[in-house]
Parts: sequence; C-alpha cells; structure tokens
Amino acid sequence: MMSVYDVTMRPLLAAAKTVNPITQAEFASSLLSLFNFKVPRVFGIALSGGVDSMCLAYLSDAFARKYGTTVFAFTVDHKLRDGSSIEAKSISNVLATQLGDIRPRLRHEILELDWKYADQSSHMIERTARTLRYRALAKACVKHRIEHLLLAHNLDDQVETAMIRLLRGSTCRGLAGMRRVCWIPEGHSTYGAHHVKILRPLLSHSKVRLIATCLEAQLQWFEDMTNHDPTYTKRNAVRYLLSQPEKLPQALRPRSLALLCERLSVQRSRTERLGMRLFKSEMENGNIRFSRPSMSATWKMRPETYEGMEVNTLVSFVQRLVNMVTPLEISDISSHRYKEIVTKLLDPKESTFTFMNIYWTHTTKAVIRSKIVRQARNEPQRNIRNLSASPFGDQKLKSGKNAKSRRFSLTVNRPVSSEEEQETRVEHFWTLTRQPIPGNRQPVAVVLIPSSGWSDWVLWDGRMWFRLRWDAANQRASSKPIIIRPFSEMDRDTVSKFGPVIERNFEAKTKDLNNRQLSTLPVLHDPEIARMIAIPSIKFYIGTRELICEVALKNQDILTDRE
Repeated sequence: MMSVYDVTMRPLLAAAKTVNPITQAEFASSLLSLFNFKVPRVFGIALSGGVDSMCLAYLSDAFARKYGTTVFAFTVDHKLRDGSSIEAKSISNVLATQLGDIRPRLRHEILELDWKYADQSSHMIERTARTLRYRALAKACVKHRIEHLLLAHNLDDQVETAMIRLLRGSTCRGLAGMRRVCWIPEGHSTYGAHHVKILRPLLSHSKVRLIATCLEAQLQWFEDMTNHDPTYTKRNAVRYLLSQPEKLPQALRPRSLALLCERLSVQRSRTERLGMRLFKSEMENGNIRFSRPSMSATWKMRPETYEGMEVNTLVSFVQRLVNMVTPLEISDISSHRYKEIVTKLLDPKESTFTFMNIYWTHTTKAVIRSKIVRQARNEPQRNIRNLSASPFGDQKLKSGKNAKSRRFSLTVNRPVSSEEEQETRVEHFWTLTRQPIPGNRQPVAVVLIPSSGWSDWVLWDGRMWFRLRWDAANQRASSKPIIIRPFSEMDRDTVSKFGPVIERNFEAKTKDLNNRQLSTLPVLHDPEIARMIAIPSIKFYIGTRELICEVALKNQDILTDRE
C-alpha cells in the first residue's frame, strides 16, 4: 500500500531529475528587485531544514558571498514533536559542512519556543505555533538589526494557499495569495519589528525546481513527516488533494490556481496603491487629524469625493484609518467586514457603532458660505443710421440699393448691480476613539525600571510602547516596578487630594477629553504608594518629576507604504 509520502513527494523527486535547477543569477535577479537594488548590510532567512528552506539557504549564501553581505539563518524549534531539538542542531552541522568555509557568510541560530502561557488545544495549535514562531523571528531580527527576512515559500505553497482561501470563501484580495513583500506578522508585539519586511524570492518557482537545486548541490535536507499527514492540518489535506491534479476539475488544478493568483495579485497591488494615495491626500489636505493626547482620529468625510471609486480601494483606505487607533491587528478581520464598514461610513444611517475595538461617532456641521452674484439687465440702444464698421467684426454688410437705409438695434449686457448669496453645505465627520475598556479585561503592563539606564520597551493595549528611567540625580540602588493601566475614577480622587493647583492643571490637560476618551488613556501606577503618579500621553505628573517616560505609538509609521 502506498503511503502519503509516496503520493506527495516521490513524483516530485522523480520530476526534479528532468528540470533545470534555479541558477544563482536567477535568484540574484529576483532578490535584488525585492531589495529595490540596494543590498543590505545583513539579512535573515527562516530555515526549517526542509528542502525549500535548504535551497533558500544555499542560494542566499552564494548571494552573500558575491555581494559581500551577511546572512542569519534562524531555525525555530517548535518543541511540538520528539527529536525537534536534535534536528535543529543537525541543521547547524549540515550548514557548517556543506556551506561553511574560512570566511563564513551564513550564521545559524536556533530559536526555541516557549509554550508556557500558550494555548495548546488541538484546534488552536497551528495558529498558536504560527504566532509564537513569527514573534521569535521578529525578536531575532530586531536583535541583529535585520530589516529583511526571507521565507522559502514557493509556487506550490501559493497554490495551496489559494485553495485553502477558496474553501474558506475569501474574496479576490485573499485569493491573490501570499505577497512577495509584506511586513512581518506579529511585528506589533516586538518593539522595532515594524521595520522588518518579509521577502519571498522563490514564490514564482515550483517546488520541483527547488528540489532539483538541492540535488545538484548535493545538499542534505530534513523531511518532516507530519507535513505529509493529511489529517494533521488543513494545509496537509489540501497538499494531498493537489498532488493528484487529474482528479480535480480544470479550474481547480494547480496551473489554473497559479494563474488566478497572479492575475488577482496585480489587481490587489493596484487597488492598495490607490488606497495609499487617497490616505496620503486626505492627511495632507487636513481631512484626517490625529490627536496624540486623546489617541483619537477625526476624518472629514466628503461622500462626493469617493463616488465611483472601487470598493477595494476604499477598503485599503479605511484599513489605514483604523490602524491609527485600534489596539488590534487589522489583518485579523476579513475584507467582507471592511466592505460593510465602507458602506456604513459613506451612507451613515446611524450616528455611532463599534468596530475593531473603536467607537465610531458620526457628526454633521452646517457650513454657510457666501458668494457674490453679479446681475445684468438688457438695455436696448437707439437705432444707428450710419455705421462706419460692421457690428459683426470682419463680416461686411451686403451691398444693395437699401443698404444705406438699414437699421440696426444693438442689445448690450451691462452689469448694473451685484448682491451676496449664501450657500449652506453639510459637512460630515467621523471620530474614531478607543472603545471603553471593560473592567474585567483591562490591559495591564509592568515595566521594571533598572537602577540606571532605560527599561525594556513594553507594549500597552496594543497601541503604545513605553520605556522608563530615572533622571541622573535620582537613580536607585535597585530596580523598581511600575504598572501601566487605564485611567479610572479613583484617579480623580487622587488628583483632588493634591489640592487646587494640581486639580487646575489636570483640568487644563484634559479639557478637550470626554470621560470615555479619558478612560482609555494609560496611567503610570506606583504599587509602593498605591496610586497614580502620571498620565504620560498628556504630560500630567503628580508628585514625581524624577521619572522620565518615553512613549512611542504603534502607528508612528502609518504613512509607510505597506504593500
């Protein structure tokens, strides 16, 4: 009886002997275009040890030698199956013996995942593993100042992704498949990772060519047999299905799905460029304003401007607008839902709603504009007997016996008065603020301030990064914890206890904030004295000035073109 491995891999191994391997020139051309022809000082690759990633390591090493750069290969040890740690160490040995020399350009690191607080239930294990894997990769890239991380996804992976999304009911945006360039997933949870890009230089190459490349270079790779178990993950089941294309309709065969991805990818890139252009235009024209103290945004919505635009362009625009305020990752929401929101925004039938943990408020404003209207009246002139010139310019009068007796009546429009007319126009505004935080789900972060120097960056509420230190004159003998939590009513009582001067300062700092907005702002809480000591986003402090706080917004690079 044939095993699943015999069905999925053996035909590829046989076909690899008859196809051309990927040349170093092909790979260099693809990678240089993804680098925008600026070779970085260092870049990284994700190295699982399978045939795809070993091919990527081999080609990346050759690229690094030619262009004088350095490659970090990161192997993630998921700790989910027996022998995974031994296999990760074996990958290092293979790299050292087959790619190493006296001047190595490829360095290898093993990243071990910590499942201590992770969800290990069977229905969530694949998603949780992905989250932990990308977080580990993001941290490693920040550590080594890497801004480009290469993944070994190939054309076969693209087809599998398209089939999975088709079964899920994805729209055209999803069916366009994986992107050749994108920002690293889960990057929001690691400070500095918002600069890390994912590159897929092998996405247009079939898996059989990757196998041919490894065979020609006599590279050893490690086969994870769980990848060939169709009962283990949804992707494995789809992989098994696609390995027998003769049993599929023509429209669902790998070649048809690959062409579909390519066509829809071009369309997706176009609509996202238009969405980015619209967002930049609205920002530059002052129609979108972000308030740092309240962490809210206001959008002056002009329905007539967006008429006739493609809905996917508007979806891309709204995603960027949402990303200014939300504590969530915008990629977690389907484009179906975004299309519903676009309809709500452009034709508001309700004044408020919630979406992506954002409270959306619609308001209108009547604007009266004045304009000067000049009026004219018809004033007939007296008949003219003799004309020295024709009133018709160069056109001459017809000669005849009655030419001298012709009479002409000229009517001249003369402005005799002007008056002011008033025009009333309704302007629409959407205000986006963080949805009030339920008491049982309040975000809390702990910053451990060292005795000297800055603390580590800590993300609070998915929106703001914090780090703290003492000023030079007030350094402590030991580290001290500070809690970051949302503002509450007990903080008002704290303010009142410090007298009228502090109260007036507080009122001045919060005069433009309503209670809902105030309740979503971060507070620095000192557990030793059990009270608030600062609201750093509005620069309000109580009884302490020796503590220096630096705040960075998650959306600080919101205008970056994130295709």
